[in-house]
Parts: sequence; C-alpha cells; structure tokens
Amino acid sequence: MSAISIFCKSYRNDLERAIKLVESIRRFNVDSLPLYISVPSSDLGIFRERIGTDITWLADEEIIGANPDIDLNKYMALAGQHSQQIVKAEFWRVNPAENYVCVDSDMRFIRDFYRTDFLSSDGQPYTILHEGKSFLEFCLSNRLNEPIENFEQTARTMQQYFKRSGPLYNFGPFPVIWSAKVWRTLADALHSEGSNILDAIVSHPHEASWYGETLLKYRPVELLPKEPVFRAYLFLEEYERDQRARITEQELAQLYLGVVYQSNWYPKRLQPLKRLAYKIKRRLKNYL
Repeated sequence: MSAISIFCKSYRNDLERAIKLVESIRRFNVDSLPLYISVPSSDLGIFRERIGTDITWLADEEIIGANPDIDLNKYMALAGQHSQQIVKAEFWRVNPAENYVCVDSDMRFIRDFYRTDFLSSDGQPYTILHEGKSFLEFCLSNRLNEPIENFEQTARTMQQYFKRSGPLYNFGPFPVIWSAKVWRTLADALHSEGSNILDAIVSHPHEASWYGETLLKYRPVELLPKEPVFRAYLFLEEYERDQRARITEQELAQLYLGVVYQSNWYPKRLQPLKRLAYKIKRRLKNYL
C-alpha cells in the first residue's frame, strides 16, 4: 500500500482540464503514486470514456456516504463552491493511503515528482504553510485590495474559531498535502460539538484553513512546513508579468512541480472583447 495518493475532485465542465492533468501525472509520476478522481455519479461514464480506466474512479456520493454524520440530501442541495470542498475534505475516509496530495483539474505537473516531494524520509507529510507575503506584495503593487482583505478576514475568522493567536497563515494554494490523522481529529472534534464537516465548511468555506488550523491546535502529525509546490497564477496580471519576462515552464520547473492556470481568465480561453473589457476595467481602477 502506498503511503500517499493523489486525489482530484472534478466535474463535467472541467473534463478537458482534467484530461491534461492526468496526462501530466502519467508522464511525471516517477514513483507511480495511485491516482483517484471523484466526480458526480452522473459524470462517471464520460470521464471513464475520455480519460481511461488506469486510475481509480469514485463518485462524489460514495465519498459523502462514508460519513454517517452527513445527510446526503443536504449535501446534494449545496452550491458547488461548498460541495466540492466537502468531497476534498472527506476523501480520507475511502483513501487506502494515510495521506493524499489534493489537486484541482486546472493544474498540470511540469517535471518528475516523487513520494519524497510530499513526505519526509520517515513518512511524515509536509504541510503547505506560509504567511503569503509574495501574494500580498503582488496585490499591493497592483492595487488589488479585495484579495488582501479577504485573506486577512478568512485567516482571522479561523484563528478565532480555534482560539489561536499569532501570525495569519496561508495553507495553500493547491495542491496541498493532507493527512487522514488531521481530518480524523477535526471530525472527532466537530462530532463532539454535534456538528460535522458539512456544517463547518458551509459556515466557513475554507477547507485548507480547517485542515491547517486543526493541525496547529491538536498536532496529530508533526508540523513540517513547506512552501507551495506549484506556481499558481491566481491573477491575469501575474501571468502577463511572467510572459513579459519570458519565464518558461522549463524555468519554473527549477522551483515548482507544476503550474496552475486559472481557467476563468487564461488568455487562450478568453474571447477578445471580454479580454479587452477586462483590461480596460483594470486600467480604470488604477485611476480611481
């Protein structure tokens, strides 16, 4: 049994991106870490047909059903923003491995990766944990105040819930490395309060923060902080800046295992007029 697996929660609208993700995993997965992909049961057929059967397919409903504290009908009524976070947080219940790397469909590996990129020599999982200063600096330099406010508000809210003082931590971006021991600890704590992960994420939809703050409070695994393992382009301006600097994926591979291109702005997918309108809007904001 592998000590760690790779897990992706996807759905029909992300099929093409999921195909590229899987292709990159097949190419660079040197240690053959097992790959699991979960989609709504109604999407399983098309995913299997387009991607293949050399990976393990799961239905979202199967993962949710593994938690007796969650009402499946209540889950099915949730918006996608919440439901996909719950599936990611609950995969540990059906995962044969004790740890998993949680990836998204819009990600792609760009170089060989190994078990040791995610686990220490004695099998302890690393944890993505940092103060996000490069992200905050980028927002400041581009007058993007809303992301800064959102980060600080989210971090403080989670701090208050766990009664922790100190630095405001960022536990992402994805991919993240998660241990079943941490999720199990959180599940037990929530259960003792008459709650569950569905209620938790609906109230505070930040699954990575739930994981990170639980680890900091209870320490069910050793804390081994690690910087993000992917270069995540969260804003169009970030991507354009690196394009102007002619930074290639081959160069990024010296520092990162992969890249994340946000699908809602990635230039090749934007209609010309939409892209022009976006640029005008951004420039106008700089003068307000």
